[in-house]
Amino acid sequence: MKKFILVTETGSDMPQEYIDRYNIKIVQMHVSFGDETYDDSDIKAADVFDYYEKHKVLPTTSGSTPNDFAEVFQAINRDYPGCEIIYIAYSSVTTVSFSSAKIAARDFPNVHLIDSKNCTVGLTNIVLSAAEFIEEHPDATAEEIIAFVEDVRERTRFVFLPQTLLYLKAGGRISNASYLGAMLLKIFPSIDLKDGYLVAGKKYRGNFKSVYKKMIEDFFQRFNLNRDFIRLIKVHGLSEEYRLDIEEIVKSHGVKQFEWIDAGAVIACHGGPGAVGIVGIEY
Repeated sequence: MKKFILVTETGSDMPQEYIDRYNIKIVQMHVSFGDETYDDSDIKAADVFDYYEKHKVLPTTSGSTPNDFAEVFQAINRDYPGCEIIYIAYSSVTTVSFSSAKIAARDFPNVHLIDSKNCTVGLTNIVLSAAEFIEEHPDATAEEIIAFVEDVRERTRFVFLPQTLLYLKAGGRISNASYLGAMLLKIFPSIDLKDGYLVAGKKYRGNFKSVYKKMIEDFFQRFNLNRDFIRLIKVHGLSEEYRLDIEEIVKSHGVKQFEWIDAGAVIACHGGPGAVGIVGIEY
């Protein structure tokens, strides 16, 4: 029976309990505050918001370097001789991580690379699906695991809703005019993940509470989702009132189980405080 080791980046926001359970190896992405650059795992979303409030400048994020991957691949091969490494990447069109892993993998013939076309909890969902598949199919080959991951990737649906557009404006992702217009008209544009890209989705109008309800309702109407298990993501600043209300809305759509995942610094730089997202897998 072949030993498989799963690898992904910190930008997956993978909870520690799953890292420990499935022995998932995590490669650092990076966050820069001015001239100081830190490993993503050393920074919290609250640090991003505190820095912006103080300096009115948004921290910047960067993908993993070839050396980041080489160190992880080398350690895995040292600790698990003869294993196969399955690297499931943060969306390749949003960061250099996948390209960096390709460079590092030239020296490691046992590394298999898959672009998840996802980020944060969407990526976590795919990696954990792979972990469960490997656990349930101990005799699976690398090719079978890759085929499974690519299939799940194409059926993963992720929608994200910022509570404020200030961070999208600060990052240059929307214009000042668009920002002011949205604020004036109380418009909240959702963000969809399509083929690896974070793109503007449906625009909702109203207060945030009414808007996230509409977003969730649309999510379940648009997609033929497996409602046995849904994952939700929350960014630092989402109120307890909203969190509990969202749980009731999700349950009202027939979801049997769900779990919250806390957003890390990478997605927090884009979403801003109090953002919320939902991820599911279609049949």
